[in-house]
Amino acid sequence: MRARMTRKRSILSRISPLVDLSLSLFCAYISPVLTNLVAPLFGWQIQENFNLITTTPFVVGAAVAAVPVVLRLVGFYHRSNLQRTSSAIRQLFTFCVYYLCAIAIYQATRVHGDYFYLNHTILVCLCIIPLALYLRFLLFRWLQLNTSRGRQHLRNVILAGKLEDIEEGKAQLPQYWMRSLRIAGYAIAGESTPEDIQKLIEEHHVEQLILFGGLDAYEPNKTAVSLCELQGIDVYIMLRNDHSVSLRANIADIEDNRALIISSTPVYSWAQLCKSVMDRLLALIAIICSSPLWLIAAIGIRLSDPNGPIFYRQMRSGLHGKPFAMWKFRSMYADADKRLDEIKAKYGNEMDGPIFKLTNDPRIFKFGHFLRKTSIDELPQLINILCGHMSIVGPRPLPTYETEMFPDIWNRRRLSVKPGLTCFWQVEDRSDTAEFSTMVKKDLKYIDNWSLWLDFVLILRTIPAVLFGKGAK
Repeated sequence: MRARMTRKRSILSRISPLVDLSLSLFCAYISPVLTNLVAPLFGWQIQENFNLITTTPFVVGAAVAAVPVVLRLVGFYHRSNLQRTSSAIRQLFTFCVYYLCAIAIYQATRVHGDYFYLNHTILVCLCIIPLALYLRFLLFRWLQLNTSRGRQHLRNVILAGKLEDIEEGKAQLPQYWMRSLRIAGYAIAGESTPEDIQKLIEEHHVEQLILFGGLDAYEPNKTAVSLCELQGIDVYIMLRNDHSVSLRANIADIEDNRALIISSTPVYSWAQLCKSVMDRLLALIAIICSSPLWLIAAIGIRLSDPNGPIFYRQMRSGLHGKPFAMWKFRSMYADADKRLDEIKAKYGNEMDGPIFKLTNDPRIFKFGHFLRKTSIDELPQLINILCGHMSIVGPRPLPTYETEMFPDIWNRRRLSVKPGLTCFWQVEDRSDTAEFSTMVKKDLKYIDNWSLWLDFVLILRTIPAVLFGKGAK
């Protein structure tokens, strides 16, 4: 019963991209026909010598390129047709933007053709493809939600963990999911014996064990988990809300051994490879384009404080906390590091936690304030990006001594990705907030939601933040 229901859900999830591609191809193929049908209603010109073969290749090509990749990129398949309908609409709208960009690129490269007609075809296509995909989504969602309503499809399950964790976890689960379960009994940590659990399994033909309390619940409930593993019963470990939303598990084969990999960072993929290539390419272009600013900065620093170097080198914490030498244009007097404790004692710290921030820091010379306000002092970090120590977008690298003073161990998860020039904190708060925990939460928000599109959005949002000097001190 459970196997049949799970198999049905798995089949629907797996065939969704293929069905969507077929629907998109069909809609793209008939869009010229529909365009001619509705043309009189809008006063459009009708194509007299209509030829599907010559009219639709660009639309079909865009559908083939867009559907398998873009729908997955925007998260349309992440929840196996069980996301909210409002989320599906938002994802399809984003898909239309990508699709329109693909069509625009095609149009820009055309040497000849009836653009007036093709633009109307594109408009019709942009209307009927998302509509068809949305109707398919609603159908598959209805099938999955209604598969478990018959009593013959209910899954017999055991709920395990601490009693308070079980009650809290049950309340948070969606109702459609709870309706698919028949609770055979409970395996309470520290109370239920192996005999009690085995009796439940045999008498109620248990198909799943749902463990509440997150990964920490495994040790006190390992007996129940082991019994299920030995008998081929699936185990669901429900993660706590404070766990990373990107936490996932994979099985790796190491010759004759197998390993369970639990990861909470973005998986390495073609998107990560593109990010690495684009980082270096953009850094190289930025260095060339900003070269006049380098010269201005060098002259200004030399005139402001001739006793010190032009560049400032400091050890920062990189990927997984590995130290690397980060470069900046010097904006402080040469003895700034030696005076840090003195400044802290005299003026205090405007930032809580290990990070030191001070408005009008007396160690900064006048031209240094200009460098910081315009973010020109950050330009040498483009060299760090070329060397692979940093990315364009990522959590800001902190000095190693500040990393060592992290107040909570979970703060170190911001070290699980490469540091970068800009991130959420730089475009939304920067130095406008004094809460270190806020900065860390924004960094974790980036890690948990990373995508190439998010990088692109943050880069665009960084431009006005730099131009208007938002939060710069």
